[in-house]
Amino acid sequence: MSAQRRRSTRSRNARPPFSFLVINATFVLAMVLVAVWAAWPIYQSGEYLVMAGGAITAGGAIAWFSLAGGWSGFRTLLVTCGAYLVLAVPLAIPSALGNILTATVELLNATVLSWRQLVTISIPVGSYQSMLVPAFIMFLGGTTAALVLAWRAPKMHVLVIPVLFVAQLFGLVFGSSHTDLPAVGLPLPPVRESLIGLAGIALAVGYLVWRSHDARRSALNRARPVAATRRPGSRQPISRRNAVAERSGLKTLTAAGGWRRARRILLAAGVFVLAAGIALPLVAAFNPADRVVLRTAIDPELRLREFVSPLSQYRGYFTDERFGDELFTIHTDAADALAPETDRVRLAVLSHYDGEVFRVVDPAAGTADQQTAFARVPSTIPSEDAPGSTTRVRATVTVGGYTDAWLPLVGDLGAVDFTGDRRRALADGFYYNIDTAAGIQLNRLETGDSYTVDAHVADDPVTLVDLPAPQVAAAADDPLIPASLVDWVRLQQVGSDGRALDELIERLRARGYLSHALTVSSDQGRSTWATELGDYVFEPSLAGHSVDRIDQLFQSLLQKQRGTAATEDRTLVAAVGDDEQFSVAAALLARHLGFTSRVVLGFDLADTGAIDPCANGVCAGRNLTAWVEVRADDGRWAQVDVTPQYENPLAPADNEKRDPKNDTEVLPATATEQAPPEGNPTGGDANEPTEAEETEDLGSLLAILKTIGITLLVVLVLATPFLTILIAKWQRRRNRRRAPEAVARIANGWDEYVDAAVDHGLAPPGVRTRVETATGYGSPLGVELATIADQAVFGPPTGQSVAADDFWRIVDEERRSFGTDQGWRRRVRGALSLRSFARFLSTERRQGNR
Repeated sequence: MSAQRRRSTRSRNARPPFSFLVINATFVLAMVLVAVWAAWPIYQSGEYLVMAGGAITAGGAIAWFSLAGGWSGFRTLLVTCGAYLVLAVPLAIPSALGNILTATVELLNATVLSWRQLVTISIPVGSYQSMLVPAFIMFLGGTTAALVLAWRAPKMHVLVIPVLFVAQLFGLVFGSSHTDLPAVGLPLPPVRESLIGLAGIALAVGYLVWRSHDARRSALNRARPVAATRRPGSRQPISRRNAVAERSGLKTLTAAGGWRRARRILLAAGVFVLAAGIALPLVAAFNPADRVVLRTAIDPELRLREFVSPLSQYRGYFTDERFGDELFTIHTDAADALAPETDRVRLAVLSHYDGEVFRVVDPAAGTADQQTAFARVPSTIPSEDAPGSTTRVRATVTVGGYTDAWLPLVGDLGAVDFTGDRRRALADGFYYNIDTAAGIQLNRLETGDSYTVDAHVADDPVTLVDLPAPQVAAAADDPLIPASLVDWVRLQQVGSDGRALDELIERLRARGYLSHALTVSSDQGRSTWATELGDYVFEPSLAGHSVDRIDQLFQSLLQKQRGTAATEDRTLVAAVGDDEQFSVAAALLARHLGFTSRVVLGFDLADTGAIDPCANGVCAGRNLTAWVEVRADDGRWAQVDVTPQYENPLAPADNEKRDPKNDTEVLPATATEQAPPEGNPTGGDANEPTEAEETEDLGSLLAILKTIGITLLVVLVLATPFLTILIAKWQRRRNRRRAPEAVARIANGWDEYVDAAVDHGLAPPGVRTRVETATGYGSPLGVELATIADQAVFGPPTGQSVAADDFWRIVDEERRSFGTDQGWRRRVRGALSLRSFARFLSTERRQGNR
């Protein structure tokens, strides 16, 4: 008995042919390479390619040894886990190779946590910390599982497709939501993602077709007898295959069979191309701009709503306690010719105004908005997408008393390197937004912290006077634009282009007056900031930058200009405030003219004439300022100073008034008074027909059609697997019914009868004869079908064409009878069952184990 068991074990562990192994491995390798291609935008580094090559090689080696040694599934899993623990650190976390214990702990943490961290960090991530671990898991596990299933699991080889699809979806789901689409006015699908999907589907279909062909060829080879049989009365041996062919009248039509096979392949390829050509533009029509990925839907760990708008805290730096505090020291290697880009240290960039405060985050979109979302930064950020030519600048920052969350930065960040004992904590707490070039530090800065910034600054910064007038004017009834601002702009009569905006801001600054407080905070009668300004006359000013506060500012300017005939700016000084109010006022001026604007809070390294710059790179509270950035058509931002002057105090009341204009309406002499119509409160015109032009609004109709289209598309996607099963069964039945020979049609009809029975829950025939099988099924005409099929296959071939048609009519009746006594749920389950396809695999496995 033990010898028999050993022979059975050797039979099960028999190694497949070498060609079988190579072809399967080729398909698996091709699909894994598609997965590597899909994940390339996430990493874009040489370390990623080395990691991918190592993971694929290790997975292939594990699958080979599992096949050669006849390992069990559990043993293969243990070896794969061991390979992961050994290889993950050198391949996926090369920065942790110094300490084995620390590296192991980091690897275990990364196995669970790196997936979420990957969607909260800007891409490409390179080999930053443990970000390569998710890809290593996908490639190692996917390669090993796919090869083991393809080589050693004939009944489950179809699972290779979903396993590798998961690996391919990793790059698409964890990647970027942005797509590069040509601006041709047509709904086009993202090219790269579409090619990845088509390549994955084409390889999957090719793999399934080849496995089906190989299974059929193996079945035919096993049907050949070991010993030859002889014809009665003849000495020539013939094979069982030839004997069956001779009895049934079948002939080998090599040319015709090859043509039919080629035709099926061409038809399948045509259907695939047609489906792709219809589906991709349809999907692009509903979502033509950006893809929805995990980093689109998952909010970063950062919650910006917890932080108060930094512009609201602006005046806190001008109190006597913080005015002279040394916040940080910054040194740059930039040349003077690169100013003003390197003359400004950015803290916070505020792009959204809700009528109360300027915010970092759009109040309507929240922290999930990718334009204002802050994400962790990998080792480097590419600068290829930056508009215009740039120059690399390095700045070193040493923190003093600065503890706010907004990190001082210069230019567009390329890389940041924290130093000191808190290096790892600061790196983990740093988040950055590429669109605004602003960063935030969740692990608050402490005295002595230091970091180096590699930045990119524009060689030719755009100026406000270079900007043309916007093509689309701003809304005239914007509730966030005070009416007094609109009246003041109309009164200036300067135009609407960038030069006009520059003139408006210059007049605003010249007619404003600098003040950081409402009252004098010092016992000596003057605040420290006022003493720093020298011969300065204090004027009180309210804090805040709401719509009402900005309206008060422009009301003061309007009242002063309308109350005097003077035109010089020094005689029109009326608005009191500081950078908090004037930056918002300038930003709203730009938006009123149709420009895109934002407020930036930071420090000046150069003298702007209002506040002293950071002396020798030492920035204190006195150096804090705010400016406005206005967007050009090419994406660059023009920087505009907004600090009001303080040399000319508020202008005194001017008694020289303009002559009042009292317009008197004079009625013509021929005017007659007309009595109002009686009992008609509408003025007598209600009965007159009015012709109102009705404009057809298609917006609601398009929204309804879009909703219906998306719903139908979702339903189609969900129904695709079921439709595929029904179409496959219909195609199989059609091919069987249209076999070229009558005996083949009868044999195929018997197969269709058995498949219908198996799909409705009956047992497969196994080794039973046709009559025994039909008797077990108990269908009304099953035994008759079995008898006709036996006579057709083993009897003479004459007169079988008519019998084949009658046979198939009986088969159709028997197929319907299987679901007659069952409920509609079982009938649907039988129609969608795949047991009839799997029974051939079980037959193949049993024959292979004999």
